[in-house]
Amino acid sequence: MATSLITQIPIFVFSSQIGDIELSTDQAKIEIVVEDGLTKMFKTMLYAYNGKVTLVNIGEVLENYMRANGKVFTAFTVYYNTAEGAYIGSFNLNTQYCSLNLNINTGLFGSYNFLTTLTAKRVPRNAIDYIWLLHGQDSGEVKAHCVYEQENGEVANKTVTMRRLITDDLGVTQIIINQSQLLMLLRSGGASVSKLLSFAIEFNNRYFTYYVTDKEADVSFVFKNCFNVDEIAYFNAITTTTTKVNRSTAVVGGRHLFYDQSVDKTYEVESAPLTSDEAYWVEQLLMSHSVRLNDSSLLDVIITDSTCEISDNDEQLNKVKFTWQFAMKTPHLMKSFREDTNGIFTEPYNQTFN
Repeated sequence: MATSLITQIPIFVFSSQIGDIELSTDQAKIEIVVEDGLTKMFKTMLYAYNGKVTLVNIGEVLENYMRANGKVFTAFTVYYNTAEGAYIGSFNLNTQYCSLNLNINTGLFGSYNFLTTLTAKRVPRNAIDYIWLLHGQDSGEVKAHCVYEQENGEVANKTVTMRRLITDDLGVTQIIINQSQLLMLLRSGGASVSKLLSFAIEFNNRYFTYYVTDKEADVSFVFKNCFNVDEIAYFNAITTTTTKVNRSTAVVGGRHLFYDQSVDKTYEVESAPLTSDEAYWVEQLLMSHSVRLNDSSLLDVIITDSTCEISDNDEQLNKVKFTWQFAMKTPHLMKSFREDTNGIFTEPYNQTFN
């Protein structure tokens, strides 16, 4: 009996959907080697029982490798060899990173969805955002179907082309969503635009809708979502800052002195009401392996505690509460400074004496 694959392997598969892989064999043991191109990223020896060997937890191994290397899609090759390393056979694991168990075909998801579990999103006016798509040999126009308020106060709609996208290979592409660009395209096409109200991004059967709000975000984060790509979460929220100073004292020369001082500064965020879809999506922020503050610094942060209770009752709005702190131990001052030299004054100060 030769060594052969028993488990049926789909052409494309989410990393979370990869289960145990069985092979039948007449060998006492076989060597398993997993490669990403020319990189050998995993190797193990499996011992046969009743003419079978089982490769377990390989999905988790691949997921950890993709997470560490910032990969969204990887075509892995799995080789099974004799114990001495002589080649017997191989199979492919075309793997899309997904840390959630999605009950959907991988190929269908990529063909009809952007790499997010949301279908719509609220964003502040003039905010920058981006969405990602997994593509094959795709070509087409990235369009924005815009609804806007005209200068006369009436509501109108118009479709503009943001860019033309041509891809000749399997990969991932980022589409930057810039509201200023959309306004420019609308106005250059003759539209009298006062402000954007909403817009839907379309590319080859993929759609994503943005609703624009006049309320500025109180805090926002960039995080790796369940597909290992960046998304931005904008929150209207109340933030409570807690500073704890821990230190010891000693008496030296008759004076009390501090030593071994440490400062722990945490930020507790309680969000404004969210829809159930938004709350389920925010769960990915709370579980993400990479979170950064969405400002000019893009500093790494860690979420240390969270509470996320979600109701699918449309009449009951959801709130999320979580605590975060900067990954770097040094305390940060959460304050914006003016960059000009006039300080808080807009006019020169002339001192007058009576």
